[in-house]
Amino acid sequence: MRLGFIVEPRAANSNYRVIFPMRALEHLGHEVLWPARLEQDLALSDLLRCDLVHCFRRLDRSRDLKQLLRQGVAVSFDNDDDFGAADMLRDPTRPGKLETGGKVRMGNTKRFTDILRLTKLVDLTTTPSHALADKYRAAQAKHVAVIDNHLDGAVSGFGSQASHHGLVVGWMAGAEHERDLARLPIVDVLGRLLEAHPELRVVTIGLRLPLRSERYEFRPKVPFGELLPAMADFDIGIAPLADTPFNQARSSIKLKEYGSVGASWLASPVGAYRAMGSREGGQLVEDDEWFEALDRLIRSRFKRQRLSRQALKWARSQTIERFASRWEEEFSRAVERASASRLTA
Repeated sequence: MRLGFIVEPRAANSNYRVIFPMRALEHLGHEVLWPARLEQDLALSDLLRCDLVHCFRRLDRSRDLKQLLRQGVAVSFDNDDDFGAADMLRDPTRPGKLETGGKVRMGNTKRFTDILRLTKLVDLTTTPSHALADKYRAAQAKHVAVIDNHLDGAVSGFGSQASHHGLVVGWMAGAEHERDLARLPIVDVLGRLLEAHPELRVVTIGLRLPLRSERYEFRPKVPFGELLPAMADFDIGIAPLADTPFNQARSSIKLKEYGSVGASWLASPVGAYRAMGSREGGQLVEDDEWFEALDRLIRSRFKRQRLSRQALKWARSQTIERFASRWEEEFSRAVERASASRLTA
């Protein structure tokens, strides 16, 4: 197949939903048209030469997608966030900041409505979320495939753990997790743990917590390529989530990222996390059990090491190279459907 893509360059998940799969498919022998720079879009004339064009969340290119469909090019569309359940929106002029309010909710609702309309037209809709897939099918999307997010085993920092003093509990969290702080007692829990364990350090990346301790460190958001090195000193990674419709659509990629640096993890039983456990190198924690769960893991070096080994083993089994055939299969079927439609038109 000759494959093209339209990507949302500022979104880190573009790597999981487009870039990593395309590189893996290229290794399988398919031809992928790449722009001169990933921040640039391929011209429509280039996309028209493809068998299939894969688009990640770029509603601004919907007119081009419709043109591709009319010309018989197969089109797949991917979205991994439930914008219909979101009450916040990233402000591109203020990195790390979120806009909220009634206008934002209305904008997100319209955005998700436009996505649902587009899924009725394209040959394939992909998502890592079963919850989102159900909404697409309910909106009468033509073909929906749930394909999880997978790691690139060749990225910098995969399988590497940084030497450090003490024990580090870390949280890789975007600004949207401010919503979870209002519903979960995680700030209070981490503060109590810092008082109880002199050897403990707490690190957050991307989200600053109101913790008054010399052993708390906030690290600003890093570029995607620096993600794993930035958390290579995590001994325990945490993934607290409030049980909201928006969080129900999240994937399990954060736990895989923790595992790829050998960090054991604790997570809320929400969304994709609900199916995870010791086999994946961690434990699920109810909202009112965070202190006890973290305290036990901090005190048990043997358990941390056992979960750490399992987490890294699991992460190594979750690389895109192992799952590229899933994308290949769905793309091939979409191309066949588009070809059949041309013959019957």
